[in-house]
Amino acid sequence: MKGPTSETREDYLRVFIPLCITNFCLFGAYVNGTYTAYEYGYSHFQNQLFPHTSETNSSEKSLCETNTSSQAYKDEQSVQQLVSRWGLYISLAQGLPLVLSSMMFSCMSDSMGRKPFMFIGAIGIFMKQLLMTLAIVFDWNIYLFVPFTLIEGVCGSWVIELAIAMSVVADITSAGKTRSFYIAVYSFVFGFGFSVGTFVSGYIVTLFGYEYSMAASCVVAGISVVVNCCIPESLIISHRKENKFSFIGNLKDIVKLYTRDDPESTTSTRLKYITSILAFFFIMMAKLGIFAIEAFYLLGFPYCFTPEKISIFETVKACCGEIVILVGIKLMQRCMTDEFISVIATATSVAMLILFGIAPSDMYLYIG
Repeated sequence: MKGPTSETREDYLRVFIPLCITNFCLFGAYVNGTYTAYEYGYSHFQNQLFPHTSETNSSEKSLCETNTSSQAYKDEQSVQQLVSRWGLYISLAQGLPLVLSSMMFSCMSDSMGRKPFMFIGAIGIFMKQLLMTLAIVFDWNIYLFVPFTLIEGVCGSWVIELAIAMSVVADITSAGKTRSFYIAVYSFVFGFGFSVGTFVSGYIVTLFGYEYSMAASCVVAGISVVVNCCIPESLIISHRKENKFSFIGNLKDIVKLYTRDDPESTTSTRLKYITSILAFFFIMMAKLGIFAIEAFYLLGFPYCFTPEKISIFETVKACCGEIVILVGIKLMQRCMTDEFISVIATATSVAMLILFGIAPSDMYLYIG
C-alpha cells in the first residue's frame, strides 16, 4: 500500500480514536458471532439427527456423551462429522473470495482512499450477522449460513479491515517510534475487542440463548458501521496513486517480488524472505484452521465444554498468549537474533498444535 506520511498530522486523533472504536466493536462482534454460530450449528445438528435428545440439550448444557461404549456416544460422533463438514463449507465460503477481495481492495485503496473499503469490510460482517440472527430466530435452513458467510468473504471481512486500518495508521503518523507506538496501541485495542467478544459469547448464550447472542453481535457490528462513517479520510489526494488499479499488473509485481532480485540492492535477501513468509503462511493456515473447528472439538468428547467454558478457555488462551509473546520477545532479544527467535516461535507453535491434538484432558489444553 501507498501513502505513509513523513510527519504526524495535527488532527491524527480525529482519525485514530474512531478507528480504534470501530475496530474494537467489529472484532468483538465478529468473534462473538463466530462462536455463537458454531455452537448453534452443533446444537442444531444434534437435535435434527436425534430429536429425542432435544429435551436434555440446551444452550446451558454440554452436548457431550462421555461413555464411549454407549449408543449416545456413537450418535455424538455422527453429529461431529456432520457439523465439521458444515464448518468446512463455511470456512471455504469465507476464505476463497477473501483471496481476491483482499488483493483488490488493498491496492484499490491506494488510489480511491481507505474509507470506502473499510466501510465495505464492516458492512459485510454486519450483513452476515444480521442474516444469521434472522436464520436463528426463524429457524431457517442451517446451510444458509454458508452463503451468508460468502457475503462477508466477498466484502473482505476482518482481513481487509485490519490491513487498511494499519495503512490508516501509517497515513497519519510519522515513521519511527511514533508510528510503532500507535500501531501497538491499535493492536492492543482490536486484540482487547477480540478477547471481550470471546469472553461474553458463552455467557450470553448461556443466559439468553443463541438468538440473543447473535443479535448482540449484529448490534455491535452495526455500531462499528456507523462509527466507520465518522472516520475522516486519511489518504490525502496528493499521496494517492494516479494510475488505475490493474489486477494483472499486481499479479506480475507479486511474481517479480518472489523471482527477481532488487537491482538497487547489492545483497539479496529474497531467499530469507521466501523462507520466512512460507513458515508464516503454514503456521497461520494451521491457526486459522483451528479457529474454524475448535468450538466443535471442545464441545465433544473428552472435553465436553459448555459454551460458557469455551468462552473462558479461549479468553485465557488469547490473553496469556499475548502476554507471553510480548514479554518473551523482549527477553529473548537481549541474547538472541531475530532469526533464531522466529525459529523458536515456529517450533513452539507446532508443539502447541500437537499437544492440542493429543491432549487427554482440558489441563493439557491450558498448558498448550
